[in-house]
Amino acid sequence: MDSIFKFGNALIRSRDLDPVYCALYGAQLLEPVLSRLLLAYLSFYHLGVAAWLSEHEGDSYWAVMLVAAKNETPSPLGGRWPRSSERRHFRGVKCVNAVNWLRHKYQTPEEAIRSLLNCKTEKHVIERVGRWPMFGPWAGFKAADLLERCVGHPLKFDPTLGLLYVEPRAGLDLLAAELGQSPRVIYENLLSYFSAHKAPPRDDRPCGAAEVETILCKFKSMRGGHYFVGKDIKEVRHALEGWGTTAANLLRHLPDAEPTAEVAS
Repeated sequence: MDSIFKFGNALIRSRDLDPVYCALYGAQLLEPVLSRLLLAYLSFYHLGVAAWLSEHEGDSYWAVMLVAAKNETPSPLGGRWPRSSERRHFRGVKCVNAVNWLRHKYQTPEEAIRSLLNCKTEKHVIERVGRWPMFGPWAGFKAADLLERCVGHPLKFDPTLGLLYVEPRAGLDLLAAELGQSPRVIYENLLSYFSAHKAPPRDDRPCGAAEVETILCKFKSMRGGHYFVGKDIKEVRHALEGWGTTAANLLRHLPDAEPTAEVAS
């Protein structure tokens, strides 16, 4: 257990647990701008694109979102409109149709995010977002986490979510095989241990199920050679560069990528 404790401590200390949340919270964007940004971020999962799109309002927002969805003309930085690997399938005709669906469903882009603010649990958010074309459980969980951490909307997360979802459960199974303990026992130990830390970026409650979920996912990725502490900060910084005024504001509030010692190889 020492390895994941050390790893999780480094994630929380460095703010690489989720540096996007730190940037969004620190920038204190006006609510309409933040709502437009969150919709674009959930769509493309690229903070630079989301920041640039958030500077547009009303019909202009939908028009440029369609340009990004079609991906037939160069982005403001030249070349194709970027999407993260998590949203690599958000492209093509189905992607264009999804944007048009949102455009006709909601009077303004802000309303898409505001429509989630009567949800009480992360499962409710996942179910609601799951009605949007091309937005599955992953996007729904990310929406819930963003609402709770960045918007400050009170949501109750299932305390057993690390046992329920595929990626954190894979991290638990990895530890269980090494330690000879059940995934549930390990998970309960992680919740107990990390509850001594405050949940970034708001630091307004103890770390809980959502933070342990992220730690487990990144721990599994680190063990597979695909992640190191500070990697997300560096990638988000690169993603924001050159994408306009809002992106520059977010950059000012992004944590610094500090060198870290080798953690739990």
